Amino acid sequence: MKSPALLMELLRWLSAARQMLVVFLCVALTASALGVAWAAHVTRSQYRDLQALEKEHDDLEHEYEKLLLEQSAWANYNRVDQLARQHLSMTAATDDKLVILR
Repeated sequence: MKSPALLMELLRWLSAARQMLVVFLCVALTASALGVAWAAHVTRSQYRDLQALEKEHDDLEHEYEKLLLEQSAWANYNRVDQLARQHLSMTAATDDKLVILR
């Protein structure tokens, strides 16, 4: 007589264990889905930030190129020579005014 009662108790325990397994799997599935959604959100956010930084980098590169061109225009030898002659009354040194140090 104890066998059928023991069998029923074992079936109840297995049923409860199965229910707990189902609940656990549902919780794990929900957590996994939320994790995937969160990871996608973070990835999109970081990609947007990366694109903004790349645009800023390109803008700075363009500005740097413009500044290099402007610097080369201001430092042109002919322009410096012309300004030295006009504003500072400078002339090229003659051979008798050159001093060579050794």
